[in-house]
Amino acid sequence: MNILGFLRHGSTAWNREKRIQGIRDIPIDRGQFRAEPWRQILADKGPWNLIVTSSLSRCRETCDLLFPGQPYQVNADLREQDWGNWTGYTLKEIEKDSPGSIEDQEQLGWDYNPPGGESRREVLARVLAAIHRATENRNGEKILFVTHLGIIKVLINHLANNQFLPENSVPVAKRALHLLRQDGPEISILQTNIEVP
Repeated sequence: MNILGFLRHGSTAWNREKRIQGIRDIPIDRGQFRAEPWRQILADKGPWNLIVTSSLSRCRETCDLLFPGQPYQVNADLREQDWGNWTGYTLKEIEKDSPGSIEDQEQLGWDYNPPGGESRREVLARVLAAIHRATENRNGEKILFVTHLGIIKVLINHLANNQFLPENSVPVAKRALHLLRQDGPEISILQTNIEVP
C-alpha cells in the first residue's frame, strides 16, 4: 500500500489574471509563494520517499522552493491539460468571442475538449500511466506528485466515479494537498482539500 499526495504548483501571473495556461510554460511568481506553510503540512504528512513533478517550470520551481536541494523525478505526462486555441485567454474573453462554447463543453463531462486541445479522457489516461510508472515496484511508500489543478480534478473525479458534469463535479481546492491510497493497481481517495492556513 502506498500513499500518494497531489499538490498544485505555486501561482503565476496568469493565474492572477485568470488566463488559461494549459501547457504554456509560465513560471511561478516567486515573490508571492509562501513556502513555509506548505513545508509544515508536507512534513506532517510525510516523509516523502519520492517526489514526481510535471515538466512545466511552474511545477519544477515549486519543487525547488519546497524541497531545496532534494532530487525529484520529472514526468511530462503530469503536465496540465492542453487547452488548445483557448490558451492565453480568460473565460470571459472566450465567452465574449464565442458565446455558449464553454457551457457546451462543460455539458460533455469526460468528453470536454477545448478546440485544438485534448479531452479530459486523454488527460486521465496519461496521468494514470504516469502514476503507474512512478509507483511500479514500490510498496509502503509515500509519493508526492507536484502537478496542476486540472490534473488533480480529473483524477479525483475519476476516483469518485462521477460524470464530471458541472452539477456533480467533486470540489477540489486550489491551495490544498490531496491524499490517495494505492493498493496494488487500485487507487482510492483518502483525504482531499487539506488546505494551507
